[in-house]
Amino acid sequence: MFKTMNSTGMLGAAVLGILLVLPVHGWSGEDGQDHPALTVSAEGRIDVPPDKAVLSFAVETAGEKLSEVQQENQERLAKVLEECRTLQIPSQFIQTTSLNVIPEYPPPPRRPSDESLENSIPRIIGYRVVHQVNVEVRNLDIVGKVVDRVLKVGANRFSGISWGLQNEQPTKLEVLKQASAKAQAKAETLAQALNLKLVRMINVLEGEVSLVPREGRYRVASMAMAMESGGEASVSAGEISIRGTVTLVYEISQK
Repeated sequence: MFKTMNSTGMLGAAVLGILLVLPVHGWSGEDGQDHPALTVSAEGRIDVPPDKAVLSFAVETAGEKLSEVQQENQERLAKVLEECRTLQIPSQFIQTTSLNVIPEYPPPPRRPSDESLENSIPRIIGYRVVHQVNVEVRNLDIVGKVVDRVLKVGANRFSGISWGLQNEQPTKLEVLKQASAKAQAKAETLAQALNLKLVRMINVLEGEVSLVPREGRYRVASMAMAMESGGEASVSAGEISIRGTVTLVYEISQK
């Protein structure tokens, strides 16, 4: 009733069983073998003039009653926003970044050893409200005027200026292209110097592409001095740097 399977049939069934349990992988550019490799990295960098400035202001008010402190803060902020509209800054370029209400306490007294914990809890004597606003200015000719006017009408804190680009993507792509060409040239130079052959590229890694102001943030002190002298703050945009890195990995062999 039962037939005995010959050795050839048993071998075929075993192979089929192994194939069924093996995982199936997509193509990854690797053949599963270890090869000698050369790894090179290079940085691309492009310096460009900025076409926008982000000014960071704050309106800070303080007093005993929270409602009065908030009311004063709102009134001062309204004057700041109105001045921005007068300078033709669109409302979508004005953004509240933080709004903090901070209770104020008297200096803590030295607590006698017999004083209860309940009596030692500090009481609130007032409030401080800080409304932080970022204003994006795309007409760089009026940056100094914006700083001057906004501080005069209501803002009483100025954190500085951040320079940037309205559209960073084209410059970032050019930086990556530059970094890739430099990395490839470096690999070819090393291979020639070491009498190696670049067989194929087996991996490409993109590093972070970032915008770096060359001159940093402007100091508040210099602008305050300019405004106290009766003139507008003198502002120079300078240039900003876009930097990025690319790493290439090549399989190599002896020539």
